[in-house]
Amino acid sequence: MTEFTAPRSLNHAAYVTWDTAATIAFYRDVMGMRLISYATAEEVPSTGAKNHFLHTFFEMKDRSCIAFFEIEGLPKEQMETTVPWARHIALSVDSEEELMSAMRHLKEHDVEVLGPVDHEGIWRSLYFFDPNGIRLEITYQNRTFTDEDSKKAYEDVAAWLAEHGSTRS
Repeated sequence: MTEFTAPRSLNHAAYVTWDTAATIAFYRDVMGMRLISYATAEEVPSTGAKNHFLHTFFEMKDRSCIAFFEIEGLPKEQMETTVPWARHIALSVDSEEELMSAMRHLKEHDVEVLGPVDHEGIWRSLYFFDPNGIRLEITYQNRTFTDEDSKKAYEDVAAWLAEHGSTRS
């Protein structure tokens, strides 16, 4: 059994966007980060909330990411206050064993843990809140992203934008 240790690194910090096209342009063209992956679903896997969303990931040099959620149908003014699951900090561990050790450790400290939740067969994650109400995720990413992942992300995000538009008002 693996003993719990502190997370290795930041996996991603997630925020809300109301304009994925502008977000891509900024993080790609201004910040020099590539769109590396995405997720989309009709239901939030970690909560069961019925929100159709697009979750995009922009990779930094150390392979950690800044991520964004565009949530269908929510006005800009409501996104930050009505979708508490979107804003979170994800911390990486190096193995499935470390992930399960983290779950045991958190539960031993009376932390309510949701998961592990599988995301696209790439990540397995635990979700919980700190005492300040900040949502945290501990995640094991079982593979690194490839150029093919990035290509697919751009194609599928373009399809989202074609269907949903590129600007929210």
